[in-house]
Amino acid sequence: MKIPLSRMQIAFVSGAVLITVLLCFARRTPDTVTDFKSLMSGHAGNASSSDHASALSYLDSSLASLSGKDKDRVNALIDQEKKASGAEKAATIDKLVSLFDTLQKPAASAFYMQVKASETNAKADWTKAAERYYVGSKYFPSARVLVDSAIHAFARVLAMDPNDLNAKTGLGVCYVDGTSDPMRGIGLLQEVLKADSNYVDALLNLGSFAMTSGQYEKAINRFEKVLKLKPDYILLYVRIAEAYEKLGNKAKTIEYLEKYVRKEDDVMLRTSIQNEITKLKNS
Repeated sequence: MKIPLSRMQIAFVSGAVLITVLLCFARRTPDTVTDFKSLMSGHAGNASSSDHASALSYLDSSLASLSGKDKDRVNALIDQEKKASGAEKAATIDKLVSLFDTLQKPAASAFYMQVKASETNAKADWTKAAERYYVGSKYFPSARVLVDSAIHAFARVLAMDPNDLNAKTGLGVCYVDGTSDPMRGIGLLQEVLKADSNYVDALLNLGSFAMTSGQYEKAINRFEKVLKLKPDYILLYVRIAEAYEKLGNKAKTIEYLEKYVRKEDDVMLRTSIQNEITKLKNS
């Protein structure tokens, strides 16, 4: 069942750290609580000279891809930021981050957000840097330094506030999706659900793990729970239909696709799904 999800893929995202992960889902309850201050010193994100140079290379790549007025605007702000100090410097960095966000250059946006966070040491700034570094790693899949920088920044947040479930979810996703230690990430997501069994981002990511590893009934249970909490996350009807299709349950597959069609107001998407329903009924 191939369904165009260009708009739907973001329809149910409740936070920037929510992504679909690609590694195996496994059930694990961590034996100990993570020491986030120790974690901060154990990752590339804590600004060694080589990692700083690596991050700069991705900034350069982002800048090189710009052209015309966009490049001129960025270069003008970069020059202004280098000369500024104090409140003016912070305001200029905010403008750079906003511009890079608009231009869809998350690695560059993350770099400058971390510059600001290093100055302010504000939880909100480290969170924004972490989220952008993770998104940036999707633009540069081989860029381990970007994942490491995201891990470091999320760990900075958690060192300030160990109860920040958004940051703990983000850190868990980074470990699962971008390191050789996915079980550590799963343990963090399990910690999130232990603290709040209704935490939507953790449920969604764990549901995605289950889908990827073929544990379709577990995925259905996760997604059904999210739908009870967030009925407007209508993409999940399609995800559940996909799970039922994998289980060979045609009736349930059709049932959930029909639920989606009744709620989707985009005519093209609704028509596409209706075509899939027709194919299934005729097969």
